[in-house]
Amino acid sequence: MTAASRWRQALEAWALPDELLARAEESPYGWSQDLWKRRSAIAAETELPVTCEIVAKLMPGDGTLLDIGVGRGRVSLPIADGLSRLIGVDESREMLAGFSEDAGRRSTSVETFEGRWPDIAPSVPLADVVMAANVAYNVADIGPFVQAMIDHARAAAVLEVTDRHPWSHLAPLFRAVHDLDRPDGPTAEDLVAVIVEMTGIEPAVHRWERPGHIWYESWDELLDHYGRRLVVPKAERHILRPLLEPEVISEGGRLRVGDKPTAFATIVVGR
Repeated sequence: MTAASRWRQALEAWALPDELLARAEESPYGWSQDLWKRRSAIAAETELPVTCEIVAKLMPGDGTLLDIGVGRGRVSLPIADGLSRLIGVDESREMLAGFSEDAGRRSTSVETFEGRWPDIAPSVPLADVVMAANVAYNVADIGPFVQAMIDHARAAAVLEVTDRHPWSHLAPLFRAVHDLDRPDGPTAEDLVAVIVEMTGIEPAVHRWERPGHIWYESWDELLDHYGRRLVVPKAERHILRPLLEPEVISEGGRLRVGDKPTAFATIVVGR
């Protein structure tokens, strides 16, 4: 089996059963806009992730940056100063509107393209550096996705991913609530294997950690988020509280789940 096939198989194993999805009141994969805005605000107030430092070093003095799956620009906007062009691609029109809104607050000029990468790649300009932060685990057909990034990059393509699938921490909860086992993979190493298989080149891999930053204003907000992820009806989300309470930390009126840092890998494929 090829590395790309193993990646696809591992991601497809994460698919929620049809009978569970049929009962979902909202997409389990989405975010509330309040939490997404908070993630962007927190990113703007804290130390830049290692990925930002790497991209900044790769960028020529007045270079161009293409951010795939840009969201509200949580990763790319903090390093936009000095760029001649910042381009954002996202499937969500709402996220692109938020990206433009947050860019306007920084007086940063941006260009946006709505659609799925790499489907819309032919209509998107080339850039010095192409990045995709925390997007790869949403892409089963990862080979064409990464290849289109490389083809669009004059200097390098940069991918940031968590070391393990970002829903791995939910596995005990899925088991407790739905008696549903979750897979172990894929991992950052699996993504590196796909890139080596595609290009014949060993990419540079930078390992780093970051504390979990997201916080919740109340138990209602916390249970709403976890209830969405775990496909628990809104009227029943109170059942999650005793499962989550051992991991919840209250600080200054804010709630956080767990105190372990998250492990990341930033993968750089040079041209």
